[in-house]
Amino acid sequence: MKHKKKNTQSMRVNQVKITFTKKPITAWGGTAALVGKFLEGIGFQEWVEQNIPIKENSHNAKGIYEKILGQFLTVLSGGSRFQHLSWWGHGKEVMLKTFKVDWLPQATSVMTRFWGKIDSQASSEKMGQCCREFARKLLSWDKVGEDNLNLDSSVLTRYGNQQGAVKGYNPKKKGRPSHHPLLAFLGCGYVVNLWNRSGDSASGQNAVGFFKQTIAALGEGFGIRKVLCDAGFYLLEFIEHLECNGYSYIIAASLIPVLQRQIHGIKRWQTIEYGIEVGEFEFKHLDDKWTKPRRYVVVRQQISKRPRATGKQPKLFQDMEGWKEYRFSLMITNDTQLKPEEVWRAYRPRANDENVIKDLKEGYGFASFNMQNFWATEAVMIANALLFHNLVHYLNRNIFNTNSPKEQLKTMRSKYFILPAMLGKEGRYQVLRLGVRDRKFRAKLMYYLGKITRIPHNLNCNAVET
Repeated sequence: MKHKKKNTQSMRVNQVKITFTKKPITAWGGTAALVGKFLEGIGFQEWVEQNIPIKENSHNAKGIYEKILGQFLTVLSGGSRFQHLSWWGHGKEVMLKTFKVDWLPQATSVMTRFWGKIDSQASSEKMGQCCREFARKLLSWDKVGEDNLNLDSSVLTRYGNQQGAVKGYNPKKKGRPSHHPLLAFLGCGYVVNLWNRSGDSASGQNAVGFFKQTIAALGEGFGIRKVLCDAGFYLLEFIEHLECNGYSYIIAASLIPVLQRQIHGIKRWQTIEYGIEVGEFEFKHLDDKWTKPRRYVVVRQQISKRPRATGKQPKLFQDMEGWKEYRFSLMITNDTQLKPEEVWRAYRPRANDENVIKDLKEGYGFASFNMQNFWATEAVMIANALLFHNLVHYLNRNIFNTNSPKEQLKTMRSKYFILPAMLGKEGRYQVLRLGVRDRKFRAKLMYYLGKITRIPHNLNCNAVET
């Protein structure tokens, strides 16, 4: 009679014996349960296989969905490079069963070859169009029919010899090559468009073309309340395009010397909050292209009363008594109905763009997933922002935090996705047992799963969304 060989690989830590098990256990039980149920319910696999414009020609190819899913799982587990595919790989069998696939990528080369198939502007544009339409579907599900449209740019430092990574404006890593993408957000937090650009691009370069494409992607029925932009979009061509097409805008203006002198000439300042005053003036640049005066609103904050005041201290005022203790912010607008303080309050929500960009960088590897080919890099950025971020943002708004402040992915990851779980059997059924002892948290997870089950939308439904 043969006896099983006793496992001798063990050790003690105080009174605890350390040994090993071959049972399928994962640290990402929340991802498997919550995200797996969500993607199943909305038909994400079918949508990916029908819409992602990457063709697999090899007979040995494993499938597009499995690679897109592998990228998504890497992002959800905190990975920021293709080498981080292994972060969720322990307990891989759990992922295979809960996401209903036979294979998932674990090698870096699989993913780089996959994204490397997008090697031209035309193929990257197909990827962008696909993901913009995806974002539009989520907006219709979320009943977002009108909102502010915010444009911004970001600097992504590069450390290799990637195409388009050149020296340009880079405040944190001066002299380092970078990319300088353009992004379009809605006030509610969804990302609706993205262009990658070389590092030497100006912030508002080709802003009109980007804006036109964004408006087309949102569709004729979408209402733009206001267009909000930072000082990089203080460009006459862009401003005139907005005015000619009937868009209301508030754009931060650069505190150049000629505008500093206009601010110095303001005689009447109105206090709106403790340490905050507003004023306004009309001004037309001497350049003949500026054909008419436009409205400017100024906000100044007293540093002694508000030590964390935003804005800048213009050089003109640094040595002037009564002026050097203020920080200033300047905006140009074509809205003549709003009072100066209302213009400032209407512009303030644009600061949330920085939180979205921070979430993309820290939560979705937005600045780190990159390829040698410029267009492949853009495709990965589009997938991370317009696919994965928007999917999680929909969960954030409609499942996890419906009536509370929206959490960033790194917070959601630690609360909901990192849960120990073991895959087992119960009769004919496979069972994922989540290692959650707290009864209230168990009830909350079941409540979330119930809400996910009741999501009435499907990506592959051709019916018109209302």
